[in-house]
Amino acid sequence: MDEELIKTGDFAKMCSVTKKALYVYEAKGLLQPAVVKDNGYRYYRLEQVDQVATIRLLEKLGSSLQEVGNFFALKDLNERQKYLAKQQEAVEREIAELEKIKSSLVFFDQQISDLKQTGLNKVTIETCPEEYLEASPFRHGVSLNPISFGPRYGVIVDDFEKAEISRFFKVVERKEGNYVKAAGKYACFYQEMENDNVAGNGPKALEHLRSKAKIVPPFYQEDFSSSVLGHDGSVIIKYSAKLDL
Repeated sequence: MDEELIKTGDFAKMCSVTKKALYVYEAKGLLQPAVVKDNGYRYYRLEQVDQVATIRLLEKLGSSLQEVGNFFALKDLNERQKYLAKQQEAVEREIAELEKIKSSLVFFDQQISDLKQTGLNKVTIETCPEEYLEASPFRHGVSLNPISFGPRYGVIVDDFEKAEISRFFKVVERKEGNYVKAAGKYACFYQEMENDNVAGNGPKALEHLRSKAKIVPPFYQEDFSSSVLGHDGSVIIKYSAKLDL
């Protein structure tokens, strides 16, 4: 029989946990050693690895050890299935959130690469896909920031002659959008400035873009999260408008 038993240290390594974790699981009634010798040495069996794996899985899903114990205490398989279904729903929500985070990171990486290649104040032409925006009327005193507007946000100028901000926008999924930014060729340029100068710089930027390319309304001013692309209190703004072809 002793040949089938595994020492605590070896069993812990086999399960990728610490010896302390095994003692905690034992104290909580989640995992009992197969044998406890008179000298206090604890031994486990190979089949108990599966139980540790289940404990670790539920812990990673956010379950407390008390909740893990409650799960093991469930005799009805339907109840166990319901509990696992709730955990699966939580995982799906977390995956969706991580996908958003990944999308933001990919976007920032692309913009940094684009900025490095294009440089500042240089008007270039880019081909843009159709995008969906959530547009809302411009209001004074509203702070545009990535927490409330997401990683891609800015303002829209609909009238070139007035050059006044008409709407706020943030880039969203198609089902959430109420405004379509048409696909096509756009004239654009990046500009770096102090944050306090952003609000009043729109008309100058529009004038600069119109002097370099034939464009049609609307005019987009997009803020690329100052903490990612800006530095020393400055921000990077991207100005763009569709070419009049």
